[in-house]
Amino acid sequence: MKQIHVAAAVIVNHDQILAGQRASGRLGEGAWEFPGGKIHSGEDPRETLQREIKEELGVAAVIGERVLPTIVHPYPWGEVHLQVFYARLRQTTLTPNAHDQFKWGTPQALADLAWLPAARPVLAALAKVDLSQLTIDDPAQLYTHTVEYYETDRMGITHHSNYVRWMEEARTRFLAMIGWDYRHFEAQGIISPVVAVNCRYKHPTTFGDQVDIRLQVKQLDRIRLTLSYQMTCQGQIVCLGESEHCFTKDQQLLRLDRDLTDFAAALRQYQA
Repeated sequence: MKQIHVAAAVIVNHDQILAGQRASGRLGEGAWEFPGGKIHSGEDPRETLQREIKEELGVAAVIGERVLPTIVHPYPWGEVHLQVFYARLRQTTLTPNAHDQFKWGTPQALADLAWLPAARPVLAALAKVDLSQLTIDDPAQLYTHTVEYYETDRMGITHHSNYVRWMEEARTRFLAMIGWDYRHFEAQGIISPVVAVNCRYKHPTTFGDQVDIRLQVKQLDRIRLTLSYQMTCQGQIVCLGESEHCFTKDQQLLRLDRDLTDFAAALRQYQA
């Protein structure tokens, strides 16, 4: 059976979510679903949702963490592999163009709609979540790593050293997405030594697990940047980490509030 890889967004506003009714003439017409669409080859599912929400609703969105592991469901038109993420809209005025209608409501209030079958497990999971307390971060702050086989040890769990490497991966992506990647610094002769790093391990992970890493700017002073990392797998915290960094040029310590003011201003937008 043909496999179709799809990303969908649970768009949250306070304690309500957004449901869309598939337009006439589409496969599954009349059924209700979460906004989203097919994942293009080589595309990150969060990028898919950024594109699809802009096309379907006419607004930009912030894509957060996964709601559930990938859902697999057979339809007459193919086997759908559905990845679902939380999201929030950057503005409230919608310009829908891919659905017959939209409805806002709590998961319980929308449960009686004629949902596509793959959406049912999502609704069941949402009914157990206090959506009003949900935090959905900017995509620059989120990074997902799938545990590789070589990252596990003889006990079958992820070796502890890999979590530090994943922190670096998340940090590198974060800096690139806010316009300050390492190449930008190095072109100016600036390097960023790691002053300290620590991890607190909460729960093991293993081969194939998808680990979502939320990064925040914990502290920003004149010479030092401290980043925090919360790593979760299926909603469970598996590791908490921190890293501290300074910035130097020609072996001289730089001050963020004097020598890197634009960089410091960009970081403050993500400060906890």
